Amino acid sequence: MPTECLRTMSEFQVQGPLQSFSFDLFGLHIIVSESIVVQWLVMLILGVLFFVLGRNLSVRTRSRRQMLAELIVTFFKKAVNDTMGEQYSKFTAYIGGLFFFSCLSSLMGLLGLRAPTADLSVVAAWGLTTFVLVTRNKFKTGGVKGYLKSFIEPMPFMLPFNIISEPANPVSQTLRHFANILGGTVISGLIYFSLGHIANGFATIGIPAIASLYFDLFSAVIQAYIFVTLTMTYIAGGDCSPSDD
Repeated sequence: MPTECLRTMSEFQVQGPLQSFSFDLFGLHIIVSESIVVQWLVMLILGVLFFVLGRNLSVRTRSRRQMLAELIVTFFKKAVNDTMGEQYSKFTAYIGGLFFFSCLSSLMGLLGLRAPTADLSVVAAWGLTTFVLVTRNKFKTGGVKGYLKSFIEPMPFMLPFNIISEPANPVSQTLRHFANILGGTVISGLIYFSLGHIANGFATIGIPAIASLYFDLFSAVIQAYIFVTLTMTYIAGGDCSPSDD
């Protein structure tokens, strides 16, 4: 899928992810793309950040670092409890990690790197994970009987629609995130490309900076929040526990 914007003097091109390196393993030719390498960098940054925030904690808050860590945990715990219910509080770490991973991945463009979230295969893997968690929750709360019964609820004639919606939810969730990040990447590239052929000054400095605030910073946070909110909604909506009625 097209995911990277390249500017030349005479044309603007949209190309797919670059190949970082490749190697042979047990007769298979393994290609490691640019998206994978940048994701490794994102995981390294988040790993160091969470290690620093989580070390040497005390019962009584004594540092700004611990206050920040507690604020982050409290925010996501409240979000999970409000959206999914307290019985799903165990998903707090996953939802928080997914948010930061998505957000930081989208912001890698500010460092001159390619955003992994502009690669369909990356976001599709997250959508597939959501689909697996929803299906697991249906079997866990309702068993095989509850899972099959969910396809004819609230009325039997909803069967074909419920079958379609099963894969449609993660697909729409994936495409929404991917398209918004990719669209912002392309628009930002077009702005830089266009301004490179007109007057200097504020046009080539101020306008790209302002556009970057939305397409890179604001959009990254909003799309990450929407993605995790949909994830929580879909997982909680897969509860097939029998009602008390």
